[in-house]
Amino acid sequence: PFLQRSRLLEEYLVYLHILALRASEGKPRVFRDAIRNQKLKRLLTIAARLPFWKERIRSELFDTEESSSQLRSLPITTKSDLRNAPLEQRTNQDIAAKYGILNFTSGSTGEPLQFFIDKRLKVRQWALLSRVGGLHRFSQQALIHLWPTPNSNPLFSGHFFSAKTTEELWHRRLEIYKLISQPNSILHSSPSLLRLLLGFSKQDSVVLRPHKVITSSEELTLEMRLFFQEQFQCKVANYYGSRELSVMAGQCKFGRFHENSEDVIFEVVSEQGLPLNTGEVGRLIATGLNSYVAPFIRYYLGDYGFFYEDFCPCGNPLPAFNFEGRTHDVTPILLPDGSHIFPYALTGIFNRKFKKIRQYQINHYEPHAFMVYIIPTEKYSRDDELELLADFKQVTKNSHVSLRYAESISSNGSKVLPYIKSF
Repeated sequence: PFLQRSRLLEEYLVYLHILALRASEGKPRVFRDAIRNQKLKRLLTIAARLPFWKERIRSELFDTEESSSQLRSLPITTKSDLRNAPLEQRTNQDIAAKYGILNFTSGSTGEPLQFFIDKRLKVRQWALLSRVGGLHRFSQQALIHLWPTPNSNPLFSGHFFSAKTTEELWHRRLEIYKLISQPNSILHSSPSLLRLLLGFSKQDSVVLRPHKVITSSEELTLEMRLFFQEQFQCKVANYYGSRELSVMAGQCKFGRFHENSEDVIFEVVSEQGLPLNTGEVGRLIATGLNSYVAPFIRYYLGDYGFFYEDFCPCGNPLPAFNFEGRTHDVTPILLPDGSHIFPYALTGIFNRKFKKIRQYQINHYEPHAFMVYIIPTEKYSRDDELELLADFKQVTKNSHVSLRYAESISSNGSKVLPYIKSF
C-alpha cells in the first residue's frame, strides 16, 4: 500500500508538471526566458563552489537579467575536460550523498564519462517525456523501456528490458508482448530494437498495439516513423536526449527538434567556439538547467546542428533545431557461429575501462574481422590490453581482432564514431 501511494503521488506530481509545461508553451517567450535566467543563476552559483567549475566561473556574480549573456563568456566544456578532472571535483557532494545516482555515458562518441545524476529529477523527466510524446496523463506502470544497455537514469524507472543481443530480446519477447497488450502502454525504445521486436512478433503471429511509441538514441527517419505508425497503429514520437541531460528536445511531425526551453539552453558555435547565426551549422552545446548534482555547463554533446530561422509550421513556439551528423551504425553484427550482437555489446567492453582508455574506435572492416584503435591513459597497462583482447574475442565468438594505439582518431563525417562498419 505504501508503494502504491508513493506511485500515485509521483504520477500526480508528473501531471502537475505536464500542466505547467503546457501553460509555459502558451506564454510569450519572455516568460520562458525569465525561468531560464532564474535557473541559470542558481546553477552557476552552485557550480562555482565546486573545484572544477570554480576555475571556469571564477567568482563572478550572475545577475538574473544578465545570466544568459554571461554564460556565453564561459569556456566550452568537453567530455575530455570532465574526464581529466576527478569525479569529486565536479560533483556536489552534499547533493550526491542524498540524491545522487552514479551513471556513465553510453560511449556514442568513443569517450565514456562517469558522473552523478539526481534521482529527484525523475518526475520532471517523466513530464518532459510526456511532453514530447503528446501525453496528457502518465502512468509509470504503463511505461515499457526496451533499451540496448542498462541505464540507472531514474527516467527509466518502470518495466526495463536490456537487450544487448538479438538473443536476449528473443528470450524476453513474450513478457514484453504481455506488457504492451495492457491499456495505455507506452513503449520507449530505440528504432533498431523496435524493428527487431516487430520481426519477432510477426514470427509469433502476435499483434502489438501500444498506446504510444516514443523513440530515442538513434535517428528516426520519416520512412521509419511511418512504418512504425503503420505497424503499431499508433502515433510515434521521437526525442533528443543524453545520459547526462536526459530529455532535451522533442521532434515534431515536420522533423524539427523543439528544445525544452525551461530545462536546457542550446547554443550553436564554430570550431573556435564563436556563436553562429541562426541557420548556420556548428557544434551543438548545451547547458542543463537542472544539473545541480553534477553541472553540465556549455557542454559539447558531440553533435553538430543548426537552428531554424522561421517559425515551425507545426505551431510549437519552442525554438527548433536539427542535426548534421549524429548517429552510428546500429545494425546487428553477424558472428561466426551465426548469432548476432549489437555494436553496444562491443563498446561496453571499453566503457568499463573509462579510467584507462581516453578514446577508442572499432573498425569492422570485414564480416568477422575488427581493427581496434585506442588512445590509452597513463593508467593503461599490458594486462589491460590482454584483457580487452580476450573480452573482445569472447563477445565476437573468436572473430579476428587487431589492436593499434593512436595519438588521435579520425572522424567519420562530423563526429568521431566508436563503431564503423566499412565492408
